[in-house]
Amino acid sequence: MIPRLHVPLLEPEDVVRHLGKQEKHWKEGRSAHALAKLWSDSNALPPRIEKALKSHSACQSAGLVDAFLERQVDLKTAGRHSQTDLLAVVGLENGIAIVAVEGKAGEKFGDRVDEWLDGSDSRKVRLAGLCETLGLTCDAAKPLRYQLLHRSASAVYEAKRYRTKIAAMLVHSFAEDEEGFKDFAAFVRTLGLDNTSRGNLVGPVSCEGVDFYAGWIQDDAPRGTSPSAYLDDLRNYASKLAEWCKDVRGWCDERQSKT
Repeated sequence: MIPRLHVPLLEPEDVVRHLGKQEKHWKEGRSAHALAKLWSDSNALPPRIEKALKSHSACQSAGLVDAFLERQVDLKTAGRHSQTDLLAVVGLENGIAIVAVEGKAGEKFGDRVDEWLDGSDSRKVRLAGLCETLGLTCDAAKPLRYQLLHRSASAVYEAKRYRTKIAAMLVHSFAEDEEGFKDFAAFVRTLGLDNTSRGNLVGPVSCEGVDFYAGWIQDDAPRGTSPSAYLDDLRNYASKLAEWCKDVRGWCDERQSKT
């Protein structure tokens, strides 16, 4: 059962216990760390996310209402739930939009659908359900990355649960990733959306009566507060202190020579 009661996130590190591999995924430079840190520090739509949403007429008044890290979404078929990196409830002028955010820092989108299929009936049923939701044929979906399918369907299902007709799936990327962007662009084109570019929202395409949008947002990873970051700060401080001491000694020696 998916929990429906939540408590506030007090520190970005609070998300660690909900990660798939917990501390192994919580490293500076990895997407889980960057996503939680940036959204937590912002306590609003991060600037580049906000800009991307407002690039489309449907979301020009976008503002963050609530966001849930590592949100599990029921995919309506047997098997694991989709664990959305961040699910945002975005306020619009006349309603809300549901935005599923997939964080990336060079990590792959996982297997292609034809690799993910193992011949089991349960996976065939799941694929058929996802494709029906997204308006795809199973054959058209096979070259695509499975993660993009279920993350997009998650946004649609949650939009329907929140009684809204606007949903989006955004890739929030914190690293240069040409291969990942190609996979994303191929997925978007297969859905029937064109003019894919970084930083813009494209769409909509109708998915079970929901207007679905997609976008790739390139961003800078925030400076973390991991032990390595503290050590770097200490090293920089020690280096500057040593230079200052050297200057002071030189000044003292010069004064002494004059006297």
